[in-house]
Amino acid sequence: MAKEDSMIIEHIKSIARARGVKFDYVIESLAEAIKSGVKRKYGKTVESEVVVNKSTGEIKIYIVKKIVDAVTDPGREITLDEAREKNPDLEIGDDYRILTDLVELGRTAIESIKQTLTQRVGEAERNRILTEYEKKIGEIVKGIVKVVSRNEVLVDLGPVEATIPAHGIMKTEHYRLDAPLRAVVASVDRAQWGPRIILSRTDPRFLERLFFYEIPELKDGMIQVIKIVREPGIRAKVAVQALDLKIDPIGACVGYRGSRIQSIVKELSGERIDVIQWSKDRNLQVSRSLSPAKIKSVIQIDENHVIAVVTNEDYSKAIGKNGVNVDLASKLCNVEIEIKKEEEWEKELEEKKLAELKIEGIKGISAKMKKIMIAKGYSNVLSILKAPAEELKFLLKLDDDEINKIKGVLEPLRTPKENEDGGKESS
Repeated sequence: MAKEDSMIIEHIKSIARARGVKFDYVIESLAEAIKSGVKRKYGKTVESEVVVNKSTGEIKIYIVKKIVDAVTDPGREITLDEAREKNPDLEIGDDYRILTDLVELGRTAIESIKQTLTQRVGEAERNRILTEYEKKIGEIVKGIVKVVSRNEVLVDLGPVEATIPAHGIMKTEHYRLDAPLRAVVASVDRAQWGPRIILSRTDPRFLERLFFYEIPELKDGMIQVIKIVREPGIRAKVAVQALDLKIDPIGACVGYRGSRIQSIVKELSGERIDVIQWSKDRNLQVSRSLSPAKIKSVIQIDENHVIAVVTNEDYSKAIGKNGVNVDLASKLCNVEIEIKKEEEWEKELEEKKLAELKIEGIKGISAKMKKIMIAKGYSNVLSILKAPAEELKFLLKLDDDEINKIKGVLEPLRTPKENEDGGKESS
């Protein structure tokens, strides 16, 4: 029996090692499983005690009954006379223990013990994995691709299987079976069958951790990542700042001849990465965020809206393919960015000034004609200059010469300098 007990304890130790569960917990689980087996054999009301020797593996099972005057529940009670047959020192109210062998529980009860032990150890293992991976949320893990479908990729992490759902899959990538893969732990959920570990390769935290692993200055705390926005597989923008003024944050992240950033780009299957130095100055930050385009000026329209003015050559760069560049810049700066060509913006400014010039203040046009113009809706200089000649002729009842004469008075007001001079003339 000693040999069998020794085998039991070695088996328990191997279970604990294989499942990553504490040895004491497996011993405790075994004791609880045996108690359940006792109830299955002798009835649900029966109380028992189980003692497992951790060194030898010896198992002692006691059925515990209370000593009473009159028995009402045979499963839990025994009379004093019956108890004193074994131990004459017992009294009413004492516990009476009956030593029982594991074999006496029968095959059905023993199978139940095995099942209960398996369930408890399995639950402990699932809880351990859940706790372990909850601590890894936001960290990168490595695994092997096991299943690839349209809506998910299953990844074997060793002790557990994880899933990359559709929103975590980079559409520009092709995943191969049995290929190694890295991804960030996005979340961990408790499911009925065990922990459900959700991975992602599109999460900004994946790019952030890649930066952390590749750039020593980030680990050392000399550089800080402020914000990351991505269009996975296409483009990403990473705003960084140096906590050590001696460090060039852009140069540190890019590396010599782009060595550092290229290794990250390779991991992301060619996703282009713009590293931007963060600034508290919103206009400067907007200008930097629209890289690789060069910005002429940034005009704040309101708290959540700015206009970035660019040359014709840089317009397409600022917008980016399918609007990706300006969309990412807007997200990075947390403001709506509108891109305007320089010529277009200057024209808008000019028209705004012309719209502010009221007809009644313009010299060279009769008071009677001004009154007619205003009555017909032409209250400012811009409204006249933009109106088609045929429209003016019809509404103002004028001929071509009269129309040309009015426009001749107003046309010099178009340019900023002429507008300023014209303002003086009409005052």
